[in-house]
Parts: sequence; structure tokens; C-alpha cells
Amino acid sequence: MLPHAKFWTERIHRTLLNSKDLLISYGEALEKFESPTKQRIKEILMVIKEDDPDLYLDKANYLLEKLS
Repeated sequence: MLPHAKFWTERIHRTLLNSKDLLISYGEALEKFESPTKQRIKEILMVIKEDDPDLYLDKANYLLEKLS
């Protein structure tokens, strides 16, 4: 992934995690993604969760469950 793309994928996911409505909709959509895409999203969510667990732990875990 290009360096600037990595920044934006994390930024977009942080935005999704900060919106209850988007979080629920995105969680439903994640279940339909293919395995390689799911794996990349899992990696992004883990980075975000580890970076700021107080803010993102529960929300990231919610999405990680949807990816299982």
C-alpha cells in the first residue's frame, strides 16, 4: 500500500468508528467482504485499537467480530 493511502485508510476507519450510525452500517457491510479485504481491515482496526484503546477498543472489537 502506498504511504499516503495507508494514512487515509486509517483516517477513514477512525471516522467510521466515531459515528454510531456509520459503525452499524459498516459492520453489516463487512460481513459481505472477501477474505483478503477482511484481513486488511482487521490489520487497520488493530493498529487503531492499539493506538488509542480508550477511544476505540469497544468499537474496533465490534467490527472485528463482524469480520470473523
